[in-house]
Amino acid sequence: MFLALREFKHAKLRYALVSAIIVLVASLVFILSALANGLATGQSEAIDAIDADGFVVATGSEYLLDRSRLPAETLDQVREANGVEEAQPLLASANNVRIGDQDGVLGVSILGVDPGSFLDPGNGLEENPDGAVIDQSMANEGVGVGDVLRFEPSGVEIEVVGIVDGHEYRLIPTLFVSLDTYVQIVPDAKDTYSAIAVRGDYASLADSVEGVMVGSRDDLVTGLPGYQEQAGTLLMIQGFLVVIAAGIIAAFFFIITLQKMSELGVMKALGATTFTLATALVIQSVILSVIGILVGIVVSWLLQSVLEGTVPYRVQSSQMILYGTILLVVAVAGTLLSLFRIARVDPLDAINRAN
Repeated sequence: MFLALREFKHAKLRYALVSAIIVLVASLVFILSALANGLATGQSEAIDAIDADGFVVATGSEYLLDRSRLPAETLDQVREANGVEEAQPLLASANNVRIGDQDGVLGVSILGVDPGSFLDPGNGLEENPDGAVIDQSMANEGVGVGDVLRFEPSGVEIEVVGIVDGHEYRLIPTLFVSLDTYVQIVPDAKDTYSAIAVRGDYASLADSVEGVMVGSRDDLVTGLPGYQEQAGTLLMIQGFLVVIAAGIIAAFFFIITLQKMSELGVMKALGATTFTLATALVIQSVILSVIGILVGIVVSWLLQSVLEGTVPYRVQSSQMILYGTILLVVAVAGTLLSLFRIARVDPLDAINRAN
């Protein structure tokens, strides 16, 4: 430890530059992780918030709510099935709304639920079933309680009665209405449902109810268009960043080790063991990596407050800990490459080169 700290003091600029590079790489990993998490969360927040054990959708819909159409009698069959404790219908589609007298229209996701049921997001829909509860993602577009929304092309007008957070669907502004209001907005949805949320044993419903397929919450989320491709792409980018980070850190310490060959040879001639010199190098790597990772985490957290409401960006503490640990382990592992040079240092040759 003493040797490692003495080197920091002696070559402040050199190690400051190494630390700055680690900060940049770590920040990039954490920011990309938050963006990936924000995209995934914005796609499925409304589904994730539903307290249900499983979902029933139409056969062939591939778990995409917009493509699923269940006849009204299916709901009765599901409720009467063995093991089902509670079942509630859900309607979902995309539409355009005009806010008040504004000229432009806003693309939104509409979710129709039974007010007061476990699908109800709260904040006023049960008390005002003719109104609409909007998600914070829609409030970020300038919509507030009391505003009147006019749906195109149906012309139905609905007043906003409440705002909830954490219920975005498919990365666009989202609102909740009652089932009756939904049918007014989308007349084609009369006597049909997009899905049925089930509490209880739902696994046997595919056999007992005709024309349906059942799945978990994850099935509905991964069935969203482009969800898996998006997640896979971002995960691959993050993986490459971690590998690149390891390469950069290893390269810096390898170069630093080469620059110190004469000093290392002198220290070996004075009695310093390879283990002592290697320990100092590893300690330096750990200290610089920890500093860089912590600063990167702080940067990613601060960026969330700056980007809130503008881009899908969501920091998760568990992800920060996971990626921070991976970066630290990879950085130390990459630094171990320099140990071979330290072990092979010949004190006499190093001293001669220094002279």
